Amino acid sequence: MAGKNLDYWYDEQIKRYLIQLIRIFSNFKVKEHTKKGIRYNRVPARYGDASRMVASILRNNSENIINSTPFISVNIASIQPARDRTHEPFLVDTNQVAEREWDNKTGTYTSEQGNLFTTQRYMPVPYNMTLQVDLWTPNTDTKLQVLEQVFVLFNPSIQLQSNDNPLDWSSVFEVELTDIAWSSRGIPAGVDENIDISTLTFAIPIWISPPAKVKRQSIIQRIITDIHSTDSVENLGFSEDYADFFGNVEDTAEIIVTPSDYYVQVVGSGATLVNAAGVPQKWSDLIDMAGELTATSLLKLNIGLDSDNLLNEVIGSVTANPLSETSLIFNLDSETLPSTTLTAVDKIIDPRASYPGDGTLAAAAVDQRYLITESIDDVGMPNWAVDASANDIIQYNGTKWTVVFDSSANESEQQIINTFTSSQFKWSNGAWISSYEGEYNPGFWRLAL
Repeated sequence: MAGKNLDYWYDEQIKRYLIQLIRIFSNFKVKEHTKKGIRYNRVPARYGDASRMVASILRNNSENIINSTPFISVNIASIQPARDRTHEPFLVDTNQVAEREWDNKTGTYTSEQGNLFTTQRYMPVPYNMTLQVDLWTPNTDTKLQVLEQVFVLFNPSIQLQSNDNPLDWSSVFEVELTDIAWSSRGIPAGVDENIDISTLTFAIPIWISPPAKVKRQSIIQRIITDIHSTDSVENLGFSEDYADFFGNVEDTAEIIVTPSDYYVQVVGSGATLVNAAGVPQKWSDLIDMAGELTATSLLKLNIGLDSDNLLNEVIGSVTANPLSETSLIFNLDSETLPSTTLTAVDKIIDPRASYPGDGTLAAAAVDQRYLITESIDDVGMPNWAVDASANDIIQYNGTKWTVVFDSSANESEQQIINTFTSSQFKWSNGAWISSYEGEYNPGFWRLAL
């Protein structure tokens, strides 16, 4: 995989070709007569272009020791561009792949469908590789034993697969024997003390593939259909060049379609999935369609009235609830809450059940603020000595309590923090409610896995 701007990329393709080619010659054997009887020894195969240090180690750090035989050395003689096999260089082949579902508990794949991926493969570049294989033997009999096994294997070529990736369209390649140099010794051979080397030449058409793009597919979480009503489009001054001409036309109706049309009920740190009838549903039924919960999974709640406006979203991370399949643990990101418009209150209280200095509330002090849930009056409640209605906010100015937020005279939406619980509340439609807790309709919440 790679991004658009590829500064460095290396996939060891030629190295993998070379390793697999060496394996072809790694299991030939020769028969030797010893004092203990006949033995069949494996002829080792190794990369012929050894480093100076490795070659010195093989000779026990001595110039007077020759390499033991028999052995096979494999080396790349040349690599040339294959113009006759060149195809459309800008071709991009797209494939959709579905992997099997992975079970984290058992560590195995199940028979169910898992994640979906889109793979874009780019045209590989063709090359012709020439491979030189040297057979080092101490005598003619050993050479004949090995060559006979090689000649039978290549008739005149064998087909190999470079990897087991089903999406790799260049994985199959052929190795063809094209030339044989019988011996490196001079004639007559009896006067030459060098090790006898037979050289076999192989032609191998290979492909070097650029990195592919792999994209994980995700499901469509919602479809919004806006319905507008007008007598004449021409009277509105319709223009085809205006991308969102109907954006300023009032909606007659809006249809929102989401998977299963589920609702989400958020209370405290719990997010429960329910259907239209209010019956709790398993979160796994929805999560399995899109992937799986991770450490970065988020639940996004649109607290506004416009499903298209994503600026009204309150966001929190979600994790599985071990005690309930229908509820996720919701961890609110307080920075995504709406900005507060009122000074924070110290507590939300029932002024009829408590008063300053009674043991449940601290003694009155300057700038103490309370949001009250019941009405109080100056005559009947001398400990407060103020007339205030339910949902008002009262504050102590050093000498007396005063109303600083009159709920009956304020219709605009306001936000405030209760410092006692660190919760945020908003004043809306004549009541104080949590700024994010409640039930969210389809289209007003989304799960980002």
